[in-house]
Amino acid sequence: MQEEMGYRNIKLMQNLATQGRITTKRGETRSFDPMQFSMLLTMAAESFDWPLDAAAKKNGALPRIYRRGWLYMARALGMTITDSMDEVEVIGNEPRAPKLELKAMQRLSSTAKKLEKAGLIKCLRRGNSQKRNNAVWLLTIGTSEENAEVEAYVRSRLRL
Repeated sequence: MQEEMGYRNIKLMQNLATQGRITTKRGETRSFDPMQFSMLLTMAAESFDWPLDAAAKKNGALPRIYRRGWLYMARALGMTITDSMDEVEVIGNEPRAPKLELKAMQRLSSTAKKLEKAGLIKCLRRGNSQKRNNAVWLLTIGTSEENAEVEAYVRSRLRL
């Protein structure tokens, strides 16, 4: 039986939350950070589990990799829904809210830095808006040995 994409990743990140690894400092205490959790949950759901199943391996899937970009994530998290049609512009035949998109992407970028600092994600390749390339993010949600194994596998496939 083939598991759905990201199922095991989501279970791992839920365990990280239970262990208090998805937190932010508020005053003198640390508390659960719903934005970090939402972002990591989206990344986990959109990436292949490790180890890869036979079909995913055959198709060249990359485990624990998120590369859909911040705009995709902003939309997935409902961060670009407008309160007013005055905020909407047609860009490339698509209704969009550029001010909301920019604000959402800035917030996601800031949240990614927190996740990176916590050792839960790692940027393997920076994005380039001129080339329309999204960054490549590795979810480092396993043990240190497992994370090293996944990273080596992904780097060899991406020739990094």
